[in-house]
Amino acid sequence: MMKILLVFIVLVHSLILTKLQFFPYPELFIYPYLNNSGLKPYQEILDQHFPGLMFLPINFDNLGMTDPQIARIWLIFIVIIIQLFLFLIARSILKSEKKALFVNILYLFWQPFFEGWVFWIDNLLPLLLLPSFYCLYKNKFFICGLLLGIGIVFKQTLIPLTFLVLIYSFWDSRDRHQIIKLVGGILIPMALMLLYFISIGVIKDFWYWTVVFNLTTYAKFGTSTPASVGFVTRVLLVYSTSILLWFHKDRRLIQILFLFLAGSLIGIFDRADFVHFQPSLPFALLATALGVYSISKTTLAKFGIFIYVVITFWWQKVFYSGHISNKVLLFDEQTKQTALKIRQYTNVGEKIFIFGAVPQLYQMSETLPAGNIFVFQFPWFLAVAEGRILEGIEKDQPKIIISDRTINIEGQAITDYAKNIDQYIQKNYKIIDQVGTTSIMNRNSL
Repeated sequence: MMKILLVFIVLVHSLILTKLQFFPYPELFIYPYLNNSGLKPYQEILDQHFPGLMFLPINFDNLGMTDPQIARIWLIFIVIIIQLFLFLIARSILKSEKKALFVNILYLFWQPFFEGWVFWIDNLLPLLLLPSFYCLYKNKFFICGLLLGIGIVFKQTLIPLTFLVLIYSFWDSRDRHQIIKLVGGILIPMALMLLYFISIGVIKDFWYWTVVFNLTTYAKFGTSTPASVGFVTRVLLVYSTSILLWFHKDRRLIQILFLFLAGSLIGIFDRADFVHFQPSLPFALLATALGVYSISKTTLAKFGIFIYVVITFWWQKVFYSGHISNKVLLFDEQTKQTALKIRQYTNVGEKIFIFGAVPQLYQMSETLPAGNIFVFQFPWFLAVAEGRILEGIEKDQPKIIISDRTINIEGQAITDYAKNIDQYIQKNYKIIDQVGTTSIMNRNSL
């Protein structure tokens, strides 16, 4: 009976994700496409993230995730697997399938709410973190380390969590052989990643963009703080209840669960977006469920649970009233029409330049960036890369440029923070077609 209910919860969750607006990050499409088209990561594709499935030989593009429809299917399957992990882990800890389902219900409520309709690297991390947590709890040190190492290859914000796990494991086990297994598991994926980048000659560029740039230019210009008090209060409701875990009798479980909860929260500090809570959310909900079962018989606890349920349903009502939609952000009709126009004016594999307009137009039109240099045109990137981009345009002199001069990023107009590129385009290109605010421009004849 409990397994039937689990299937029902998973089906409802999947259905919800098909009815919400959807935002797959463009990076998941454009980076693997350019990588498979011969551009070198970090040297020609300029970005500050660790490679994951974007910059390695096996990536989203050659795995078939090439459009938003397929990306949504990926997201749904990821959520289904996380639901199964939560059920299996909670059942093992609570020794009850019935009690385990409470965690699945909580995840059904809160996963969509915390920008579960967004598809980004963060959505993938629980697939590695949940089994890693359970392996540490069961003293499976090598597998725990291997999963953490793979997680770091996806996102470097897991490095602090990994250090916490190492420190805790040394303190808890005092077993040198087990620590060696843990360290070995962590290092294998990272060593393979570094060897690959050394082999293609981009290790210095990798170091600059993922370490130096992140700690300097991006830390100064690219981070953001919560936009409202409501952002903070909603996080506090869902995450503060995890403190109830302290009432659980298994002290080692408490330590390891809070370790993974705190460590997976570190990634929220660069950009204040709900999607960055996705890696930590399963741990917060697992902690909440374990805590509730530990104190649920008291009158005060029952009153607290009632208040929690009332607030939860209120916020769910507000959330769904604003997010049920067939809209796919940055993949709207204007973007599709622009891609079709580009195809009319270019050949497959031709070098063009996209200024301001969404960068996945390269992938959608099967074209390549002028100069073999690509970067997202955010102020913090162009602060260090505008010169290289302009050199690439001047070198290749693409026949077609796609320009949207209305773009504004966090209060800064692209015509201001990319002034040199804009002036070059205005001087050397003329408009030959238009789709909304996006201009198709052709190089002036000599």
